[in-house]
Amino acid sequence: MKSQGDTRRPRSVKAEFDPRFAATARGGAVLAEKTMRSLRVRRWIGEHLPPRRPAAEYQTADGVYALLAGLLLGGKGEQAAQALREDKLAAEIFGLEKGAPSASTVYRVLCDLAGLPERKREDHYAASGRTLPALDMLGGLRRTPRRRRIVPEAPEAATPESRAALDAFVAASAKSCAQALPRKMLRLRDWYVVFGDGTDLEVDGNCFDAAHVGRGGEKLLRWLTLMLGPVTVAEALLPGDADEGLELPALLEQAGGCVRELVGLNGRVLALMDAAYFERQVIEPLGVLKWDFIIGANQQRDVLTRLAEAQPAVVWSASGADARRRWAESQVCCFTHLPGGWDAPVTVVARRWRFTDEFPGMWHYAFVGTRLGPEDLPPGLLKKHGYCSAIWMLYGAKQGRENHYKTPLLDFGLHHPPSGRLGVSQAFYALGAVASNLAMVLRYRVLPGAERGMRFWRLRERYFQIAGYLVRGGRTLTVRLSGVCVDALRQTLWRRSFACAGRL
Repeated sequence: MKSQGDTRRPRSVKAEFDPRFAATARGGAVLAEKTMRSLRVRRWIGEHLPPRRPAAEYQTADGVYALLAGLLLGGKGEQAAQALREDKLAAEIFGLEKGAPSASTVYRVLCDLAGLPERKREDHYAASGRTLPALDMLGGLRRTPRRRRIVPEAPEAATPESRAALDAFVAASAKSCAQALPRKMLRLRDWYVVFGDGTDLEVDGNCFDAAHVGRGGEKLLRWLTLMLGPVTVAEALLPGDADEGLELPALLEQAGGCVRELVGLNGRVLALMDAAYFERQVIEPLGVLKWDFIIGANQQRDVLTRLAEAQPAVVWSASGADARRRWAESQVCCFTHLPGGWDAPVTVVARRWRFTDEFPGMWHYAFVGTRLGPEDLPPGLLKKHGYCSAIWMLYGAKQGRENHYKTPLLDFGLHHPPSGRLGVSQAFYALGAVASNLAMVLRYRVLPGAERGMRFWRLRERYFQIAGYLVRGGRTLTVRLSGVCVDALRQTLWRRSFACAGRL
């Protein structure tokens, strides 16, 4: 009996490859290439990153450019450029005449950027030793590796010279990308907003030389960033046991000149940070930079709760209920506090609330610290909401800044460090920060109208994944995109985006 499919249709389905048909499924990625050209990414590379040895198959410019393009197209880790390697037309769109480098070549490029020599097998691997037999998931004998990596006691970090070059590269991208963005993307009311934060990166296996066990028992590295609006102006990949409060001052010093150049001499800067940075070694550099700040102070919750409970009832102002948070009522007040060892006091703004299922007087407390006075706040905000509530409203904007982490961590795969060598991952994360800055320009400047701010994974699907073929003529490469399978609205939006990318 002849087998039947699960549906009855008038035609059968077959497939074959046509050697005469040349097209790429990523024809729309020419939008990313146009953006990178307009922002002069190759110039950044040439000015700030060291060249490789002349005999290298891929020089720094081609290797780094391919990696950045691969990340924008959805590649991950050291194999980010593989999509371009497997699609020669897409590689040609990005000007990679020799094609894209392999993962092993990308690794060697990252080693050179970090100032690290390539590992020699006999120096960095040892016999794995005897292991008990085990079965794999299908019941067969599991193969055990013959050699294991020797993890050094001290992490193989990037050299200071290499780190300085990578930092300069990130800063150059920040300047160009921030200048390309609308000013409103960098501002909050009367201030330019700098957002500092760190995130833990969980790693698997025993080969990560800088990993340390976190509170939950997982092995971690730590990525620290400083952003102006959505643009990363400074970053550092650190061992998992690094203290964020001790490491952030170096980023502030590194980013200070870049931020001042972008905001101008008279531009006001407001730093928003969580409670990990409510420490003297962070507050003092902010004063040197002449930046305003609102920083979470829950790190000193025990002391501040006792001070808040000692405040008379008359100083507390009712700020109302909040159905979204299930608050039956809330109150705010402020007082001056000088933490031990600090040179100058700060204003602590306290908020307390009671949940709907709790008895009156069962308060929960939260605190922020600032040196902003009522005269420093926008008059309209101050008049309508009062000083304490206005401070909490400004601090609440930090949550939206945290959403900018979704692009590098989720859309570019930076939740997963690519190498067990800290220096190689440090070089990769610097390039990942640059790719994220390019993505912010695409998201918030290049895309038109209602499309602006679209998550980057959707941008790839809607704007990059359009079939096209190449027409070569003289010094011009034309990408002809499929107009039959793409609706008229999508074509219009794409054309507007391409035109905007050319005006950056």
